[in-house]
Amino acid sequence: MGLFYNLRLKAGKMMLHRRLTALRRMKQDFNLDKVKKVGILWDASFETDFQYLAALNRKLSEAGRSVEVMAWIPAKVVSDRLTGLSYMKFLRKDDLNWAFFPVSEDAKKFMETKYDLIIDINPSSLFQLTTLVALSPAPMKVGPDITDQPENTPYDLMIRTPKPFSIAHFLDQAMHYLTFIGSPATRA
Repeated sequence: MGLFYNLRLKAGKMMLHRRLTALRRMKQDFNLDKVKKVGILWDASFETDFQYLAALNRKLSEAGRSVEVMAWIPAKVVSDRLTGLSYMKFLRKDDLNWAFFPVSEDAKKFMETKYDLIIDINPSSLFQLTTLVALSPAPMKVGPDITDQPENTPYDLMIRTPKPFSIAHFLDQAMHYLTFIGSPATRA
């Protein structure tokens, strides 16, 4: 299984690279106060940390921002805790093609939506979530700094967190730096 899995993953990475070379993304100045639509990718393998995601959703919603979450569900069954949430869509193994590309309608819609900000809570660097981030036209993409090759990530802002990965720390730091870089007082 390991060899076949690695071959499929390598093919998926080659396909992603090919699609990214044809993709042109407009770089824009970022101001958190002007953000209206936020997309969040979440590895729900860490379902115990859902409370931090819910708190972020509540905070952003209270600030007048619409939030959509695409959650990776590694199990066959979605937890009852997550199924009733209108702002959350799910990505499962059945929603991936042979090269681990997301092909479900929800995934396609997520990639095509013009979010002002994408936050990727992907501590395991799952290829399927990284693909969604990379192919999104969002002008600001935030993710964890957990790789030895940061130049190969799709993020505009990377947040380093202590090991083991803490979603609470990551989200706190992400919002801190997004506020900081979006402030007119800190611009050169």
